[in-house]
Amino acid sequence: MNTRGYKTGTALADILRHGSLEFHRQLQHVLSSPDYAVTEKMSQQQRRENAYNHLRYLVKEIGSTHAVATDLPALFAVFDWSAVLATDLIPLISGHYNLASGSLATLTDAHSAGPYLEDLDDASAIGVMLLTEFGCGSNIQFMQTTATFDPATQEFVLDTPHPRARKFMPSVGIPVSRVCVVGARYLDANGVDQGVHLFAARLRGADGTAAPGVRITQLDHQPLVIMDNSVISFDGLRVKRNAWLSNNLATIDDNGVLTWRDESSRKRGFASAISQLTVGRLALSSCLNAAARSSLYIALRYASRRAVPLSPNQTPLMLDLPHVRDTLLTDLAGTLARTIYGNAVKTTLATSDLTDRDTVVSVMLAKHFIQLHALATVTDARLKLAAQGMFSANRVADYLGVCHAAITGEGDCYVLGSVAGRVLAKHLAGKPTPEHVVHDPADPGDRLGLFQARTLTIVSEAQRYMATSDLADRLAVIPDALELAEAYCAEEALQLLHQYADHPEIVAVRDVFALHLLDQNAAWYLTRGLLDIAGASTIKRELRRAIDTLVEHLPAILDAFELDDEILGAPALAEDLPAAWDARCAPTGG
Repeated sequence: MNTRGYKTGTALADILRHGSLEFHRQLQHVLSSPDYAVTEKMSQQQRRENAYNHLRYLVKEIGSTHAVATDLPALFAVFDWSAVLATDLIPLISGHYNLASGSLATLTDAHSAGPYLEDLDDASAIGVMLLTEFGCGSNIQFMQTTATFDPATQEFVLDTPHPRARKFMPSVGIPVSRVCVVGARYLDANGVDQGVHLFAARLRGADGTAAPGVRITQLDHQPLVIMDNSVISFDGLRVKRNAWLSNNLATIDDNGVLTWRDESSRKRGFASAISQLTVGRLALSSCLNAAARSSLYIALRYASRRAVPLSPNQTPLMLDLPHVRDTLLTDLAGTLARTIYGNAVKTTLATSDLTDRDTVVSVMLAKHFIQLHALATVTDARLKLAAQGMFSANRVADYLGVCHAAITGEGDCYVLGSVAGRVLAKHLAGKPTPEHVVHDPADPGDRLGLFQARTLTIVSEAQRYMATSDLADRLAVIPDALELAEAYCAEEALQLLHQYADHPEIVAVRDVFALHLLDQNAAWYLTRGLLDIAGASTIKRELRRAIDTLVEHLPAILDAFELDDEILGAPALAEDLPAAWDARCAPTGG
């Protein structure tokens, strides 16, 4: 992986931002519109309805839904700024832009997709994807919803064969017009289970009424994210023949017999059906990085101003307290490393085959590497802000719900991380294990060598569980697989950071990122002869120095986030905190 197109002297903000500055600025203004501001007086139902109205306004302002869905830098930007400024939108944009519009725009011909995309393009219908079920959860290759073909009408018929096959969680409770992409097992006319396929359907009509053969039950209160989650079942839902999203991999004759174009097409069938999930996983990872950056921006600005009285004549700044400084600065380094890593993955994805195994695995790894760290960072920022961090006005508390939703959405982080780690263990098995010699952690090159040694050593140690597919071995390898997923991504990220040697801010980030991870894994390195006791002490000494250096670059780094204090509107960012809260809580109206 490399930083494609990077030129020496590129501004730090341009490195951290992925996509057009003009579009990013437009999104900040659209998504911070006061007309859709969430207030404490709103009920959950009112917030849901407000989110749908805000989505329609967003679509109106930025143009064609499917154009955005297929322009990945634009799509990722929509996710990023929604997470930062309009968290209630995240569940809606995921279904509308990425999963529904993206699937329709890429998995069938323009004529067949046209009527659906036309309604999605102006948000006269809202898009969503129906995959997860009570029984299979996110392991959707095991879904049980069925699709059969009716030769008499030349239509597909969707059914829910038993309660555990009901679709669980999609946001379709609010009665508005819906265009849905539904996953189902196709049972062809020969009785052959042809695996999971996608079908476009109008789940609700123009007046919001559920379509014949569809039963929707809205779920109850959910405190983390404002979503109109529902349970959906089918009893003979009829779908047009041309609403099958085949990606031109197979044909179905007038009797309903499916024929794959070739063996390669059959093998790619499932990957094709979930191809937009791959985009969605990276989009959610990107927006969690954005939420982490915003959290750090608010917490670090606050900590840089907040005076903490320790004694009658000692009043240091909050940022000078080691437990604040060390936590937030190591989080900052980890977040920027993952931002640069995530941007490289996003750039690669734009020209990749979404059904290719390496592409799918790279995004699974990114999700695991980025999202769990983002949650930890947002949590740290919330806690360091203390009482200020409890209020939605200061943004950070609301980011927690987005993190929780993303980590278990589009495939659970730990499941994907363990699967990707197992694939890596097979793929890297032939590489020689590095010689276990003591490294010098004061040398940046040796630090990279330690990262590389950790990756390949874990690969070697995992092989004892890779010889069979027995359940005991599949379970036993999971801890190694998760460690490998993390180690491999950390090594990739550190290599990327080394490519920005002309940026002192990124060099400072690189050093804190590397030393912090070495410190966390010091016992692992010691027990394998890659570090000695003196080296472990060196890591701690060098980490303290690196954090001090990173603090010196803090103003330039925070400015490069391109966040606007006025748009964020967080009282914690104000020079005069009491006055900011007075202004926010002042009565409005007559």
